[in-house]
Amino acid sequence: MNNGKLAAGILAAVIALSPGSAAAAADSAIMLNYKETSMGSSQVVTAGTTLVPLQQLALNMGYSLSWDQTAKSAKLVRPGREVALTAGTVSATVDGTASSLTKAPRILKGKIYVPLVSAVSLLGGKTVYDKSSNSLNIVDELRYSVASSQGRTYWVSQNNGDVFYSTSASGKPVLIGELPSADLIYTHSLEVKNVGKGTELLLLTDNHYAMFNDFSNSYQVLIQNGKILKQMEYHYIIRSYIKAPLLTTSQLYMTDGGSVQYINADGSPGKQFNLEAITGTEGQYTIEYAAQDIILARLITNTQLYAINTASGAVTNLSEQLISAGDRKEWDRADGSDDFYLTKMLVLKKREGNVMTFTYATIPDGKVKTVTYTVDSK
Repeated sequence: MNNGKLAAGILAAVIALSPGSAAAAADSAIMLNYKETSMGSSQVVTAGTTLVPLQQLALNMGYSLSWDQTAKSAKLVRPGREVALTAGTVSATVDGTASSLTKAPRILKGKIYVPLVSAVSLLGGKTVYDKSSNSLNIVDELRYSVASSQGRTYWVSQNNGDVFYSTSASGKPVLIGELPSADLIYTHSLEVKNVGKGTELLLLTDNHYAMFNDFSNSYQVLIQNGKILKQMEYHYIIRSYIKAPLLTTSQLYMTDGGSVQYINADGSPGKQFNLEAITGTEGQYTIEYAAQDIILARLITNTQLYAINTASGAVTNLSEQLISAGDRKEWDRADGSDDFYLTKMLVLKKREGNVMTFTYATIPDGKVKTVTYTVDSK
């Protein structure tokens, strides 16, 4: 998260437990809506008080945070709530109304700390300590995610999909639209990618494992100067397996699993590719590589990997072209829901100029073979 050039090394939060519970929770995990956070590993206990980073607390509860070094004060903002506090005093404000903390915030090791139970309450949440699991849970029913880029800040409600925008970390959030989601069960992370010229790509994403499967959910929003230009979403389930790392490029895109929308350098929507129409095969696809000149799209049901030339729209079934005729006798029967095949399928390992290097393994002996494909630059 980039919260408008916050003073380096100033931000962290402190949490003081009520008397009698501090010692018990000293080494406890710190949860948010029953999902573990990184605050547990950051906690420090001193004089019966448990301390954790304020920047982490603010981020986990969906607040942008700005710091005034001269006044030693912090301002936290999210839709419908604005909190201000100052180091050295228990006095605070919520939406301009006087409030207070149980202990005064203080600066330790160059970072600002506040007492947990009252700080979470100040931010609109509640805390519950579970003695049986030695965990402290922060209950935050509003469930906002926050992220910033180039001085602009965005919030997304995981309860109803509302999207808010501000031109600064301390500015009032303005509702600009909503995602086609409601009451998301799993906590989705929010990332903002800067496109340029006042444009950002918001990615609200959840990836989790359950019942031997990997679940992936993503909502994508292209926003220019506070106005939504386009939205896409995808949801898919694949058999869980150890995946090879994907190569990255600077090309930004959006996808719904059936089509790919490129984003131009000026932030406007670029070419859109209908994967089913181009490949002639119906089904859901994952994007494994996207560059200015080529897209690699994999059909989930049978692991077939397609290369799409973005200039001409020409498509090549790489699985057919690169896997030898002898090996294909088995690969033609490949099942995308079988992890025996998934760990051996054709995958991109590197790209040097127009030459892309792939590997795959033979069935059933698993002998790894290396093959190459040359991208047509025309």
